[in-house]
Amino acid sequence: MLEVLHLSKIYKTKGGTDVKALDDVSLRFPEKGMVFLLGKSGSGKSTLLNVCGGLDDPSGGEIIVKGRSSKSFSQSDFDSYRNTFIGFIFQEYNILNEFSVEENIALALELQGKPKDKEAVAKLLADVDLTGYAKRKPNTLSGGQKQRIAIARALIKSPEIIMADEPTGALDSATGKQVFDTLKKLSRDKLVIVVSHDREFAEQYGDRVIELKDGKILSDVSKAQEGQTVLSEGVSAIGDTLCIKKGTKLSEKDFATIKEFLSTADGDVLIAGGEKDVKSFKEINRITDDGEREVFRDTDEKKIEKKAYKPEDSRFIRSKLPIRHAIRIGGSGLKTKPFRLVFTSLLCTIAFVLFGVLSTMTFYDSSATLRQTLKDAGPAFVRVEKTYKTVERQYVNGELDHEYESSSTASFHPDEVAAYKAKYGDGAFGALSVHTQLSAQTTSRYYQNTLSYLAALEDGHPLIDTAIPGSKYPATPNEIWLSSYMADVLINSTVYDADGNLVNAQTAADLLDKKFSVDGTPYTVTGVFDSGAID
Repeated sequence: MLEVLHLSKIYKTKGGTDVKALDDVSLRFPEKGMVFLLGKSGSGKSTLLNVCGGLDDPSGGEIIVKGRSSKSFSQSDFDSYRNTFIGFIFQEYNILNEFSVEENIALALELQGKPKDKEAVAKLLADVDLTGYAKRKPNTLSGGQKQRIAIARALIKSPEIIMADEPTGALDSATGKQVFDTLKKLSRDKLVIVVSHDREFAEQYGDRVIELKDGKILSDVSKAQEGQTVLSEGVSAIGDTLCIKKGTKLSEKDFATIKEFLSTADGDVLIAGGEKDVKSFKEINRITDDGEREVFRDTDEKKIEKKAYKPEDSRFIRSKLPIRHAIRIGGSGLKTKPFRLVFTSLLCTIAFVLFGVLSTMTFYDSSATLRQTLKDAGPAFVRVEKTYKTVERQYVNGELDHEYESSSTASFHPDEVAAYKAKYGDGAFGALSVHTQLSAQTTSRYYQNTLSYLAALEDGHPLIDTAIPGSKYPATPNEIWLSSYMADVLINSTVYDADGNLVNAQTAADLLDKKFSVDGTPYTVTGVFDSGAID
């Protein structure tokens, strides 16, 4: 369901230095299971979670959720993505103290435009062992209870992914274990991604553990079962652990097997027979009663099942905060912060003014306004582009790997250009979009030596009449006219002609008959036309 490709995130410090929080991270997450993100402070684990959850924008790369790429997301799409698919659990709970427990949980439903469902809230409270707490206020709860309220709030909207950032950071170990027990149960049906610094909890509860360092993946391992090796009827080995079944009568052959096993030990050997000691040893080393041990091996993402999604599978639900809740939340903050009251009053005044302006624009027609504006301004030229959307699908071993939409510019058909000419006159023409540079070293940031568009002017085109004296219409493919802006670039730059000679041009007329190299091809300047002022 969730995949990230070549994610990068760069922060700029106060001193202007770039810091890479994420450096080309690519991961494919399973549909369900518990995934831990480990690493020291500054390793990038929380940044990765925030980017995957749409709380932060990546500097590069993309998130793919149910086949839909984040490259096409607007900011509101990121909000809707979180509202639809993600349930967040934070270290500081982020519970609203002015709301009851029931209201805190139901708020997540109302943000999706759904009615408050008291029965669903009651069921979730029972699931997190908080039956009877619906009417309680958060300030009467313990830290562990608040975190379980946060879990219930994340679950009420039935998210397909739960993201938890240090969910036990503010809790003691016993309470933290309760929280992880709850998350582990949820991971049977959902994808649970947890940022944590506790390796012990990660290895105990995680189905997959990803460790980061300096914004890169240091290791990526998944849990597997290691079976036992039978050495004799009552003796077996699980890795470097020797197991002897209770009541086994050891033969001389068994003793020889045990002796050989002990002789190959790399260090000290402990032998325990007490039931309590053996039980504790099995729990610590995660050995089951069936004689299997949980081990971690390198993750093979090719084994993660890929599903084919339909467009409706990735449809977003827009966030809708009810007005009564917005007023209540705002009012609560004003009680404790008088300055906020004054500031909010000022904002309300501005909001009412803007509302009045908005009401006058209810029937605003952007197309009609644009036409009238262009008519009043009387511009000589208007740039028109043609674009189209494409859907790119990438398959790996015959299966859909990911797909995303993109837009590209398209060329106008001669019939379309002819239609423009018929409607707007012979002055309408098509231009070729290019990206190339003159061999000029500009000395000012204002000037750019990039050529973006090339066009062929027909005889009688209005721009020809703006040419400087001495201009001659190009007669061969290697003759070219420059815009007055590009002429200014060459005049205000250190420029060499196509033969490597320094050009000392003071006016546009000094550029006539000069040869300049454009991507290695020499062109002779035969004219300069007026491109107008550039603001």
